[in-house]
Amino acid sequence: MALSSLTTQTLKRGACGKCPACGIGRMLHNYIAPLEKCTYCNLTFAPLRADDGPAWVTILITGHLSMPFVFWLLDQKLNNTTLEIIYALAFILLLSALILPRAKGVFMAIIWMMHVKKENDYNPQTEKDSTQ
Repeated sequence: MALSSLTTQTLKRGACGKCPACGIGRMLHNYIAPLEKCTYCNLTFAPLRADDGPAWVTILITGHLSMPFVFWLLDQKLNNTTLEIIYALAFILLLSALILPRAKGVFMAIIWMMHVKKENDYNPQTEKDSTQ
């Protein structure tokens, strides 16, 4: 199933932390805190609550990407468990820090797309005709 170019563009904007509507204004500040509204087009970000989704995705991706690194690290025969733990933790923390804000932006972009689709599907004229 191919994604439309608009969907792909919106997801890329979210991953970059840009407004899903205009792609110019910022969506996040202080790492993962959403701004009140877009600094360019004034889109309100209040209804775009990502909740636990970004953390869940971050844990899922980090777990899958860190295990090959940990196994590779164990094959290196460092003979120093403390050093292995430090390397593994540093890798996991760095990976989590890189993924979390991007996951939050993507989740907020997906929620925004669902709101836009819902608003576009709503036609007051159709509802008015059905009540008569």
